[in-house]
Amino acid sequence: MKRIVIAIFFGLVAGVLCATAGIHGGFLKFTAVNVVWVLLNRGIMGFAIGASGLRLHWAWNGIVMGLVVGSIFSYFLFMNMGLGTLPLVNLLIGNPIFGLMIEFFTTVVFKQPALAAAGR
Repeated sequence: MKRIVIAIFFGLVAGVLCATAGIHGGFLKFTAVNVVWVLLNRGIMGFAIGASGLRLHWAWNGIVMGLVVGSIFSYFLFMNMGLGTLPLVNLLIGNPIFGLMIEFFTTVVFKQPALAAAGR
């Protein structure tokens, strides 16, 4: 349970970073819906990473879960902005990096390995 809470917290931190960068970069409009959507997506990414039972090295777990869960946010960008570089960059670069960051702080810094990894 502690791992999930830590991962959700860092998912929300990632959401704040992502929303701030998107708004200041001019990619997202500053609306309550956009901010909540980004925070929700990254928070769910944190939950998925924290609860993940994949038998992967912690770094790969973060990357894979970031790609899978973050693809929802990339699809949101695609639906609102059309096919452009931002949805693709978010899908292929942003999501894996945020997933890796969440997993790094959860597993390495706070020493909360995944249950599947701890049982090896």
